Amino acid sequence: MDTKIMIETLKTHVGYNLPATLAQIKMCNMKLKQNNLPEIPIDFANLLMQCNGFSNDDAEVFGAESKGHNVYRDLVEYNLSFFRHQAASWLVLGKDDMYFLGYDQKKGMYAIIDQDTLEAEFSTESLPEALGYILRVDLND
Repeated sequence: MDTKIMIETLKTHVGYNLPATLAQIKMCNMKLKQNNLPEIPIDFANLLMQCNGFSNDDAEVFGAESKGHNVYRDLVEYNLSFFRHQAASWLVLGKDDMYFLGYDQKKGMYAIIDQDTLEAEFSTESLPEALGYILRVDLND
């Protein structure tokens, strides 16, 4: 799916923030790297430069450097609190009431991960498929 079409579809169905700047993305990646966490995948970083976080009911996709006017959780802060400063091979990009939206850097895959067991329900290379699942929006057009 074309990124522009995906973003327009998301904007019609979910809440979203103003775009992140390149400086915010770089700062986020620097903080992640300093804490031995994976960097933001490029396609997700491109998404954040269009809308810096999303929400739909109890689901949210985190933003980069989400301070001030942004209403969604900061991706770095959430990962640091979740992993308690332990190195991880995957990064939490969002969540709903039951699942995490994760990115497994080693496999180059997005995953929907059960919050209780930390087992992947399914994995995909497709950011639209993973976003659609966690935000409960059909992005398959």
